[in-house]
Amino acid sequence: METSVFNQLYAFLANGELPKSDSQRRKIRRMAPKYTTKDGRLFYTGPSYQYMRSVIMSAEEKRIALMECHDNPGGNHNGVRGTRDRVVAGYYWPTITQDVEEWVKSCHRCQLNDPIKTVARVLHPIKVKEPWEVLGMDLIGPLPETREGNKYILTMTDLFTKWVIAEPLKTKTAAEVSAILTTKLYTFGMVRKIITDQGKEFVNQVKVCESRTNQNIKRALRKYVNSKHNDWDVHLAAVVYGINTAKQVFFHCYLELLVTCLIMKHFKTVFIVLKTQ
Repeated sequence: METSVFNQLYAFLANGELPKSDSQRRKIRRMAPKYTTKDGRLFYTGPSYQYMRSVIMSAEEKRIALMECHDNPGGNHNGVRGTRDRVVAGYYWPTITQDVEEWVKSCHRCQLNDPIKTVARVLHPIKVKEPWEVLGMDLIGPLPETREGNKYILTMTDLFTKWVIAEPLKTKTAAEVSAILTTKLYTFGMVRKIITDQGKEFVNQVKVCESRTNQNIKRALRKYVNSKHNDWDVHLAAVVYGINTAKQVFFHCYLELLVTCLIMKHFKTVFIVLKTQ
C-alpha cells in the first residue's frame, strides 16, 4: 500500500506542501487531479470527478473496510466479485482485487456455508419491460421458530431491477400471505403480473420451489444466525439490504429508476400467473 505517497498527496492538496525530491514532486503533481480532500480525509475521484472513494491509508483501515464490505450484516459474506464491487463503490487502494480475493478465500464462515457449484438448469427468461411490472413471489420455510413466532419468509422480487422484498411470517396461510402482498401493492403500486412457483398457498398445487432469491437469502442467513438458528428474523432486513446493494455500481440507478417508475405508475390490474414447469 502506497501510504507514503497518499500522505504526500494529502499534504499537497490540503496544505500545498510538496516533497523535496524532484521526481516525487512530479509524481504528486501528476496524481493530484484524480484526488481531493474533505473533512480531513483523502478521496479518489478519478480524472473527471466521477467517484468519491475514500483512500485507505493503513493496514488497519483496510481490515475495517474489508470487514464492512464482506463480514458485517449487509455485506452478506458475498463472493469475490460481489465483495469487490462493494469495496470499489466506497474505497480505494492499489491492491483491492488481490486483497479481496485473499480475504474471501480465508473467510471461515464462507468455507463452511457456501454450496458446491453445480451446473445450472436451463431457464426460460420472462420478458419484462419496466420496473414493478412483473413480481416474482415465493416462500421459504418452515424455518426454526423465532422468539416472535416466525417460521416462514415471504419473498418478492421485481423481475426488471431484481429488487428484493422479504417479510417474516408466522404461518403460510393464504390470509397472512395475501395481507402482506396487499400492503406492498398499496405501498408501491399495482403490478401487471405476479408469478409464483406453484405454491399451494396461492393455488392448490405442489410444494414451493426454491428460487434464486431464496437461495441467496438462506445462504446469507446461515452466516449470521445463532447456534440454534432461531434468530433469523433479526438478521433478515440486513440480509435483504445486502442483496439489494450487492451491485453498488448500479444500486443508485436501479433505486432511482424503481422509485421514479412507481411514482409515475397508474393503477394496474393484477393477474396471478402460474409458472409452468
